[in-house]
Amino acid sequence: MSRQRPTIRDVAQAAGVSVAVVSYAFNRPDRVASATRERVLATAAALGYTGPDPVARALRLGRQGAVALVGGAGAEGLMADAAAVQLTRGLAHTCDRAGLSLMLTGRPSSPVDGIVAFRTLEVTPGGGPVVVVDPPGPTDLPRVSALLEQGAAAAAAHLARLGHRRLAVLAWPGCGDRLAGARRGWGDAGPLHVIMAPGPERLDGEPTGRAALGLDPAPTAVLALSDPLAGEALDAAANQGLTVPHDLSVVGMDDLPGSAAVGLSTVFVPYRPMGELAGGLLLALLSAAEPPAAPPLPTELILRRTAARPAVPRTQRRASTSP
Repeated sequence: MSRQRPTIRDVAQAAGVSVAVVSYAFNRPDRVASATRERVLATAAALGYTGPDPVARALRLGRQGAVALVGGAGAEGLMADAAAVQLTRGLAHTCDRAGLSLMLTGRPSSPVDGIVAFRTLEVTPGGGPVVVVDPPGPTDLPRVSALLEQGAAAAAAHLARLGHRRLAVLAWPGCGDRLAGARRGWGDAGPLHVIMAPGPERLDGEPTGRAALGLDPAPTAVLALSDPLAGEALDAAANQGLTVPHDLSVVGMDDLPGSAAVGLSTVFVPYRPMGELAGGLLLALLSAAEPPAAPPLPTELILRRTAARPAVPRTQRRASTSP
């Protein structure tokens, strides 16, 4: 005969407490004395009670037990975006701990309890509370972001301190904070040319990188506001016979998996912690609690092999050595 699954009442009776105290021990530990909570959890473990049934709880609350991560290019675009993948891992970690399913989509086609929107403000209304990560523009929605302008400014300022005086910036529509930081960090060090790509992801070939290197006069440094665009610049330089960093310095942004392997100097953006934080804010909204303020997370300039002082042109070297 199969043994009946222990209930919350069984735990309450065995521990000598009320059903409410058992519920608080699992769901609101701050409302239970630590000694009482430890006794309740020990009793529950001895009985084989693992906690409230998340499905039953969702039904009682009229919820779906699922949240959606929304990206402008849909689920396929999210999976192809290395930054979105890191964000998803953090959000999935929070959802797993809360017993929630996670859906990746462009627009939720089925009801969900809440939405995390990544780099987009186009979300379907009526899908529960919304938290926006790295929004492309101003918004009154709860948001999670990083100090992107500060990170881009640090990268541009580093290139200027190295002695570069001609900078190409690879950007895309909606990267306002990054582009503003690049301009601020570069200051009046010299000409700054902005090359716009359709988005932060890499396209077939290296069209944006070729466009940057085709400027006249050619830049001595490229600041790509995403690591995939930095990859375009590295490939374009190799195809033109340029040596990085001797002939051209390249700095990216994001520090995505694979960037360290190619020695890319870049700005670390904490996408996984941002995903965890977005999930926490969404859970607070779902519980009707006032979400805590979410200050932007810090970024960090990571220096590797692709940035150095600009090489002295041959004609200038000859002139400096002539009598």
